[in-house]
Amino acid sequence: MIPSNKRMNKMDGNQNIKRAKKECSYGETCYRLNPVHFREFSHPHLESILDNSKGNEYEIPDKYNLQKNMFIDQLNIIVEKNLYIRSAEVKDGASSSMQNENAETSSNDTKNQNITRTNDSQISKMTQIKDIDKQIVDNSKKKLNQNCAQTINLSSSNDKFSQSNNESGKLVSSSKCDTSGQLTSKMGEREVIKISTYPHININHLDSDYRPIVPPTKRAEDFLKVVLPRGKMAAKHADSAPYHIFYTTITDARQTHTQPYSITFQEILDSSLGELKCSLQINFMVEIGWLLAQYYFAGYSAKKLTILYGDDCSDMKNINKKKPNVDAHYVNMATPFGKHHTKMMLLCYEDGSMRVVISTANLYIDDWENRTQGLWFSPRCPELPADSMPHDGESPTQFKRGLLRYLAHYHLPQLAFYLDRVKRCDFSHINVFLVSSAPGSHFDLDWGMTRVGALLRQHCEIPPSENRSWPLIAQASSLGSYGSEPKLWLTGDFLHNFTKIKNQAQTLSQPPELKLIYPSLENVRQSHDDLLGGGCLPYAADAHKKQPWLNDFLYQWLATSTGRNKAMPHIKSYTRVSPDNKMAAYYLLTSGNVSKAAWGSLNKGNRALRIMSYECGVLFLPRFVINQDFFPLEENAKNRLIIPYDIPPTKYTSKMSPWFSDYLH
Repeated sequence: MIPSNKRMNKMDGNQNIKRAKKECSYGETCYRLNPVHFREFSHPHLESILDNSKGNEYEIPDKYNLQKNMFIDQLNIIVEKNLYIRSAEVKDGASSSMQNENAETSSNDTKNQNITRTNDSQISKMTQIKDIDKQIVDNSKKKLNQNCAQTINLSSSNDKFSQSNNESGKLVSSSKCDTSGQLTSKMGEREVIKISTYPHININHLDSDYRPIVPPTKRAEDFLKVVLPRGKMAAKHADSAPYHIFYTTITDARQTHTQPYSITFQEILDSSLGELKCSLQINFMVEIGWLLAQYYFAGYSAKKLTILYGDDCSDMKNINKKKPNVDAHYVNMATPFGKHHTKMMLLCYEDGSMRVVISTANLYIDDWENRTQGLWFSPRCPELPADSMPHDGESPTQFKRGLLRYLAHYHLPQLAFYLDRVKRCDFSHINVFLVSSAPGSHFDLDWGMTRVGALLRQHCEIPPSENRSWPLIAQASSLGSYGSEPKLWLTGDFLHNFTKIKNQAQTLSQPPELKLIYPSLENVRQSHDDLLGGGCLPYAADAHKKQPWLNDFLYQWLATSTGRNKAMPHIKSYTRVSPDNKMAAYYLLTSGNVSKAAWGSLNKGNRALRIMSYECGVLFLPRFVINQDFFPLEENAKNRLIIPYDIPPTKYTSKMSPWFSDYLH
């Protein structure tokens, strides 16, 4: 007997249906999209919304703004699969049943049997739903009603951007309602734009969550310092193969504006790459006015934008009230020494495809002007056939698996859509390895420096006899606290993992040389922004006093070969070069500085890797990218790997000191 039957006489029909299921332990944070889950578990917050709504017009309470789109997807599944009977429907059924009971003269036992049969019938109806491994929930495939009077909700497209009085020329966004009285009508606090007022929009292209392109009314050239010709990024991206590595244009270095490997933020959103449907920005620092301006000038001010950020900012907390299409979530860290430091973009297009960007730049104006930044911009990953499994479309580098593992580590309902989107895309042509870090103690080899070591142990082709002569060049924008001796971490576990090779000898041997590229005070003084150029270099004098031995490993930032000598590096990169400086064994582009928080430290007892920060990067290995043992570095070489700084690096002179953030105070 079903337990709820014991109390049937004390409950109305709606309560009975709820008690037939166990309540989901995740409550309002549940992000599942599988019908089987909703068949087995009840979700009171969703059922309450259904009880108070009519048809498919759901009234989502304001407190659920960040989860609104996910709730709608979940509600659609519940309604389509008949997994819940609304209270109004149950009351109607109960009233009809009472009339029938009054007309009958059955015994109590007969009544109980009827109740049991009714309940069993309901449960039988639920169990007819097939178990599904993968539920594709894509509202874009549901066509709108052909009634042209139907409306779509859009965030305000009349944002005005004003230039601040300071020299940086930062952009500030403010919402302003349309006052013409011709195109828009007010419903509560939202603007509703009728499709019939936009005859150029193809009705057949629209779906229930389609948001059209909103052409900007302002010129990007009036606000942004470097604007390259539009519509050419697809060809530029194709020419960047097989690496797809780009370095940001330097505002005050005009030669970088036309380099084939330079890029602006506007180019990332260029229309030639496809029409954006929605995007996910994962980052540390976000200047929301500047970011929204970038989307505005690209015509994407109404498109759905989700942001995960790590640097607490008051402007971000209530952005959804001003911009309903923007969801922002602050990522809390367990320790103040850990940072949400990843810089990643997931760009989802209307045709079902997506691209991934792994970057070193924060989302604010300074990082995209006179600082050297690097990013990997993936090729287009098309949508898989509808009957594909989540693990289909995997690459030889297991990139898809690594991306899903990283995103799932957040346990955030805001990422449910993007996790599903990744599962439904084909990554089989991706030629890089994802190398990420996430807070916690890890016993596997999937995170941090042990991930790097495991991959190099399998694929790095440096001959064992030459291993010592290929130095590790670690270039960073900040240095960590390593202890009283270098062997405690820097030349110990860190160097050990970053210099592993195939067929490595099991005997103890002298490790390769370590060269740390970090700007000196003199490097910063000659930068485009003078001492302000050191604003992205947070290494402190107090930390250096505890490790004066670090001077022996320091090399200058010199980048004349790429025109970035005066653009201080916020980029982080790692490589090993041959003794003649003509080849590289690998190249790692990442958000992770040379620190324990980023790469982890090994527990001497259980060997668990303790990581404090979120980081993300991509590892380029020659065999997977160009089918050779090493990357060529010479200027005219075929498939040349472009590294932003000069090789070989130049050591500090005896009179030089590293840049300290204290100089700005």
